[in-house]
Amino acid sequence: MGEPVPRFRSQATKLKRVMQLKYPSAKSPSSFVDFDPHITLATILTTPTCAAELRAAVPCGQAALAPTFKSVDVGEKYFMSVYAVVHESPGLAALRAHLREALGADKVPPVPHLSLYYIDDADRDDRARVANELKNSGRVVGRPDGGVALNCAQEVGPGTEPDLLSGFEGAEIWIAKCDGPVPGWEVVDKISLA
Repeated sequence: MGEPVPRFRSQATKLKRVMQLKYPSAKSPSSFVDFDPHITLATILTTPTCAAELRAAVPCGQAALAPTFKSVDVGEKYFMSVYAVVHESPGLAALRAHLREALGADKVPPVPHLSLYYIDDADRDDRARVANELKNSGRVVGRPDGGVALNCAQEVGPGTEPDLLSGFEGAEIWIAKCDGPVPGWEVVDKISLA
């Protein structure tokens, strides 16, 4: 069995292919920024003790998670502009419940998701446009089980071989300082999962 973290890095590289669309007509420099694929588990204010608080909120011996994609949706918030909703497996549901208990219900996003695009309100019309382009180009593929897969092939189109990813392996929880613009975000700790 291979190491889970290198496998996730490979999956992250693939996911970034789905996150490549850039619209030169975007009005805001905050739209279409690059970021690492991730599921936001909790958000708290930055304080001198916030990293320790987040670390303590993760259950000891937390098992790795392998969330699968349910749908690709469009949201009204910057951090949920275009995102893949993930199925809330029993393990993910238990982790989210534990984090709500430890940090407060308002600190855990209402929908477990993997953001694909952050698009500023100045470009809000591009949110639906991006989601439609992903679906129409073959980047989002329906699955027989009712979920979706993301086509992470280098190129998509007639005659190309798909590289479908229906979920990913979450082997680490990253604690990041997310103050200011996205390019300035800083990972301050990584918790390896069992």
